Amino acid sequence: MDCLESRFDDAFLQKALAGVSVPRQAWADLFLERCFTQRVEWDTLRGLRRAPGLREGFALRQVASGEQRLVSEEGLQEESILRMCGQSHAGEAPQRGDSPKGGEPAAELDLSRVEQLVSAVAAALRSQVPCATALSIRAEVQDRQTCTARPGAPVRRDHTTRAWVTCRIRVPQGMVSAGMGAATMEALKAGEPASRIGSEIAQRAAHLGDAREVAGGEWPVILAPGTGGVFFHEACGHALEADLVLKGASPFRSLLGQRVGPSFLGAMDDSSQPGLEGSYQWDDEGSSCRGTVLIAKGVLKAFLSDRITAARLGRPTTGNGRRESFMDLPLPRMSNAFLMAGDEDPEAILRETKRGIYVHRLEGGRMDPATGAFLFRASSGSLIESGRLTTPLRPFTLAGETPAALSRIRRVGRDLSFGDGAGSCGKDGQQIPVASGLPTVLLDCLSIRPC
Repeated sequence: MDCLESRFDDAFLQKALAGVSVPRQAWADLFLERCFTQRVEWDTLRGLRRAPGLREGFALRQVASGEQRLVSEEGLQEESILRMCGQSHAGEAPQRGDSPKGGEPAAELDLSRVEQLVSAVAAALRSQVPCATALSIRAEVQDRQTCTARPGAPVRRDHTTRAWVTCRIRVPQGMVSAGMGAATMEALKAGEPASRIGSEIAQRAAHLGDAREVAGGEWPVILAPGTGGVFFHEACGHALEADLVLKGASPFRSLLGQRVGPSFLGAMDDSSQPGLEGSYQWDDEGSSCRGTVLIAKGVLKAFLSDRITAARLGRPTTGNGRRESFMDLPLPRMSNAFLMAGDEDPEAILRETKRGIYVHRLEGGRMDPATGAFLFRASSGSLIESGRLTTPLRPFTLAGETPAALSRIRRVGRDLSFGDGAGSCGKDGQQIPVASGLPTVLLDCLSIRPC
């Protein structure tokens, strides 16, 4: 497989950067990317569509007084990189970047295997959910190599892979979606996605068939492990990203070092977690992966930063400078964000809740950074009566305010889970893979509204 390291060694990259002129107290970096994607889509109207792709290019970023300027170019040719950095090629170096060597990574990105996965999921859904009136499936495998170089600093190289499948199915009771992801196609297939997704959607379709409208009002709420991770991601995680904090657009902006939740509450963002969607060795600025404690014993400890926002905060970067592609500027972004596991028995949390709402699955939400007000859609939930799950509920919304919701957390289970492995997050037009984790969590009061 062709790789960036074999085509552009450290000496070449440092030579290129030597031609970049920056003022005192300013700095520059060079970012290279090569990303293979194999995507297969199928739906009941248009049939099968294949979309293999290759994105490769480089970008020179110059930063002065906290302001950044990015110039990018498609393709990976030595001559173009040297020219952008102010160096003349002079013909003394071979054109190693003119064409890939070794071919495409066929072993990792075999399109036929992606097609087989889509066919298997479609067959399982048709078998287990015969009442379906419409079905769409998307499977994708991505192989991404990046390289970040700064003058006089070690060159940082990263290589990440991801495989995932998602589907949406319409049944008489409404629309149901599900997905599953893993670090490689082999790991994804080993998880038996066809049977697991088929079984999950069949159960949720049956749940919808028996569901009733929720009674609006203030309710105690239990969030299920894993799928409820979107709650922390949307309600709290984005508000802890340093660019929003510095803009004054976060409800946490003046709370660093202060209590924001009960003494047993902890939260982290950790890009070193193996196998998760948001994991990496180096971020897209060349900073090392790490675990950042955001909340410890209920006290706000840190914001997530890239190099620029970290400098403005007077702190080291947390290694969260991420970008979708070489054409984009790095932004402070979550990687694998989660509420830490507690020490309580999840079954006891449910059993000792006399009346409330149990949220099986959250599907998206939004938070107003100016006010902290949030709104989430629960696609699957149940009524809790006398410590048992009883009546299935039709989709409903949960509303509240951040960080007030954190102060309403009363119990945290020991069953931390990161959901289905197919998570992603959009910000400023950039979509990147992320994981969101949550154990079983009881909040004593949230506003519930019928959809």
